Amino acid sequence: MADVYVTAPTAQDRLLLEVLPCCVFLQRGGDIVYANRLAREMLGWQEETVFPVEAVFQGAFPGLVYGRGGPCEASPGTVFGSAKHPYTTEFECQLSALDGTSIPVRGSFRMLEVEPETQLAIVAMRYRRDSATGHHANFLEQLLNAAPEAIMITRGARILHINREFENLFGYSAEEAVGRNTYDLLIPETRRHEFDMLEHTMRLCGRASMETVRLNKSGELIDVSILVAPIELSGVEVGNFVSYRDIRDKKQTDAKLQHDALHDSLTGLANRALFLDRLQITMARQHRRQGHSFAVMFLDLDRFKTVNDSLGHACGDDLLVRVAARLRACVRPEDTVARFGGDEFAVLLEEVSQRSDAVRIAERVQQEIRLPIELYGHEILMSASLGIAFGTKNHATPEQILRDADFAMYQAKSHGHARYEIFDHSMTAHAAVKVQKEQDLRNALDNKDFDLCYQPIYRLSDGQLEGFEALLRWRRHGGDLEPLDDLLPVAEETGLIVPIGALMREQVMEQMRLWSASFPERPVKVSLNLSPRQLQDGRLLDGLAESLARSGVEPARLCLEITEQAVSHDPEHAVEVLQRMVGMGIGVALDNFGSGLASMNYFVRLPIELVKVDRRLTSSLIVPGRQTAVLQAIFDLGRLLKVRMLAEGIESVEQVQALRKLGCDLVQGNLFSPAVSRDAAQALLEKGRWLLPDDLI
Repeated sequence: MADVYVTAPTAQDRLLLEVLPCCVFLQRGGDIVYANRLAREMLGWQEETVFPVEAVFQGAFPGLVYGRGGPCEASPGTVFGSAKHPYTTEFECQLSALDGTSIPVRGSFRMLEVEPETQLAIVAMRYRRDSATGHHANFLEQLLNAAPEAIMITRGARILHINREFENLFGYSAEEAVGRNTYDLLIPETRRHEFDMLEHTMRLCGRASMETVRLNKSGELIDVSILVAPIELSGVEVGNFVSYRDIRDKKQTDAKLQHDALHDSLTGLANRALFLDRLQITMARQHRRQGHSFAVMFLDLDRFKTVNDSLGHACGDDLLVRVAARLRACVRPEDTVARFGGDEFAVLLEEVSQRSDAVRIAERVQQEIRLPIELYGHEILMSASLGIAFGTKNHATPEQILRDADFAMYQAKSHGHARYEIFDHSMTAHAAVKVQKEQDLRNALDNKDFDLCYQPIYRLSDGQLEGFEALLRWRRHGGDLEPLDDLLPVAEETGLIVPIGALMREQVMEQMRLWSASFPERPVKVSLNLSPRQLQDGRLLDGLAESLARSGVEPARLCLEITEQAVSHDPEHAVEVLQRMVGMGIGVALDNFGSGLASMNYFVRLPIELVKVDRRLTSSLIVPGRQTAVLQAIFDLGRLLKVRMLAEGIESVEQVQALRKLGCDLVQGNLFSPAVSRDAAQALLEKGRWLLPDDLI
């Protein structure tokens, strides 16, 4: 609403005032020259009724200080404004209706002009919440008060009405807010430009919204989401509808999610993504500025797995937290310390003026880590192997300098642990071998030189074929299929395992589809191995769903095998992904169980249907002793948890006999069949079972 009226409100102003869910009176020269619809209905007035102020308002109404001949004597403490700075004053009084009843109200008086001849005021009022009066808020006010957002109705920047949530959010009562300018009430000085932006957007799009901050009554900044839309009545735009939603909780949640996405959940250090981002910025700075140098340290704890397996994951986690704190204490505030997963850490050393600076920090890190750590009543002595790589303009990507630091760290480990090595060109031969392996993998992937072999899995009770484990092989130029044992670590490190795994999955699905068509009476299962990098891939679940849909294979016929290592990288994420797989109907198996004592935790925690007992345990079956007792406990736990047990690496009839006594469900190994080609696997499928020796029947 404009600040100055010289007569009664214009037709455009009247349209908006008529629908407001509060009473509005306009006073000029001591007379009420206009009352909106709600006020007229309450007092029983006709459309053009004009009454003296004194005949309508009983009690201490601020407008009474202005009579027909000019200002009357003001009561003590009354504050008046000027035409430039009109004032708002709250009041409570009685209204006189035409039928003689008195209606208690409370409201605000806003001075729009102070010249006696043209003085005009706006009074916006609500009924007092006095049940004895029998008066209640009208439907529109009830509707606005029921809204979960803070709402105000404005004309220009002038506030004409607010709802109850507005009072709750910003701390202003209706009497304090109505008639005020939003600039003065809510908008910080630094955000004044937003009003024009919202206005412009609203004109173009019909409405406007943004997330910003607004001031409450106490001067506190509140994060809000604003929606502004024009109010049109009879085809005329008469004002604005503005809603505010409190998004402080959302902002805190978003900030936490952003922090969690860039930080390690256990130690609070930067994670790999944040580290690489900062390393990229540092490298760009080096290219712009001569003389700027930096270094990257890659660190791996020596024999951490031994501590983790012997004392448990809780102790291992606490140990990592202690190590992280010591690393932070060894570097400067501008340096970045990150945890890459497991017991691997990286440090970005900014502004390294000379190599001896990085060496001094590496020595300090090793000294700190060697100090005894008291955990769970144990004194733990640790050491670390470090690799240092200095940034040069030959490094095109952050991954390249990390690779060099990683190579140097492995050199330190190979030379006896608890030391550091600086990357130099003498290590490039090793790097070249690794690069060549990576290139070989890329070429094989492009040419689809990967194939699968299938090792059968049999039920021990009757020798029936249960399914196959699909194993990745590389078809060399001679046509022979070779294992990828020496290439899989490179595939995992470079991320090539993800597209290789996708190709492997498509081949398995196609083979299962063909077998289903040829042997509908024998619905065998096929198992696929999942690496840590594959389990972390955000596209894994969608890829599985697409492959299943394309092939028409039942999800229950697919089993995905994961290892303890795959889970330990990020247990919370791994459990979530595996649970979603189970929800899709896909089976999950825990592979190589028994290779680490910490596997027992995953046995219980993961949503698995099958446990594959590592060959290092099953190989000891023929010699009675503690290993056999451990296996008995494992199989007993499997029965208790209703998890099927599969023994890997079976080579002898004696092992089979021992496993039958333990109650093993499934077996796999060279005694039954090695991994074979798809044609040989089909022949095994046609046969349908493994013929048990007479002494095992």
